[in-house]
Amino acid sequence: MANRTFYPSYSYGSGRVFLDFAFTCNNTSAPLTSSLIGAGTDVIASFSRSVAGVIVVTMKDAFVKCIKISAELDDTANDGSYATVGTLTNEGTNLGLQFTVRTRVAAGTLTDFSARKCGVSAVLKNGNWGTA
Repeated sequence: MANRTFYPSYSYGSGRVFLDFAFTCNNTSAPLTSSLIGAGTDVIASFSRSVAGVIVVTMKDAFVKCIKISAELDDTANDGSYATVGTLTNEGTNLGLQFTVRTRVAAGTLTDFSARKCGVSAVLKNGNWGTA
């Protein structure tokens, strides 16, 4: 088997934006933008809560494509709760990208959490040039 440790680190494709941020869940209210950690303060315009366990995140900027986006909920309670990313809107428009973060208990039921951190990682494309 070949030794694969000699490959250099590359990011293929131009116009890629790698984004990582976290926020603190706020029970039955929308998370506060003041709870943002990481790059979030530069890119997140607002949060809103639509129904139990569904947080709508609106970004300040428009992006041509969302290549990948995911969310994780801290498991400090050791209860198996988790977060997922749902509906993605305004992709490829001149409006700020918008997506939902859904927080769930281990059984899968949408649930509001209080004071738990939720992390989001995304790979976005901000130009029409280069490779996908």
